[in-house]
Amino acid sequence: MTNVKQIITSHNRSILRKAEPKEPDGKTCNCKVKLDCPLQGNCLASSIIYQATVTRLDNSHHETYIGPTANSFKTRFNCHKSDFNNSDKRHSTTLSEYIWKLKDKKIPYSTEWKLISRAKAYSTTNKLCRLCLEEKYFIIFKPHLSSLNKRNELINTCRHRKKHLLINYN
Repeated sequence: MTNVKQIITSHNRSILRKAEPKEPDGKTCNCKVKLDCPLQGNCLASSIIYQATVTRLDNSHHETYIGPTANSFKTRFNCHKSDFNNSDKRHSTTLSEYIWKLKDKKIPYSTEWKLISRAKAYSTTNKLCRLCLEEKYFIIFKPHLSSLNKRNELINTCRHRKKHLLINYN
């Protein structure tokens, strides 16, 4: 006969397993043309830290930006593309501000994306967001990877925590 502790432990384990992000059907990319994948075949990866490198084509100067996403990278990438194409979203991120400065001056540029690290988003069990901590780590200790990031991002609260608040449950 199982005791109450075993039942609760089993239940918690199954709930936590469901909460872990998974790539759909084990796929890592759903791009029509695999060579055009922004993240070298890993565009469906979730809970990652990514880096965008923007290179000016006129003088080869490059700037870098570090960002986290708990969703799939492709979802976040599409949001960035929207920020780059809609002038009303030019101040959404420091990356979009920089892209719009280049566009305003009619300077040609290219953007490359790279997966830097994987980390779990906010956990209700330990009240930590490894994703946000990892992003802050890269901004502080590896500033050459995040030249566009503002230092005030270090004091921002975790945006991944909000979906676990009771106000979201009806």
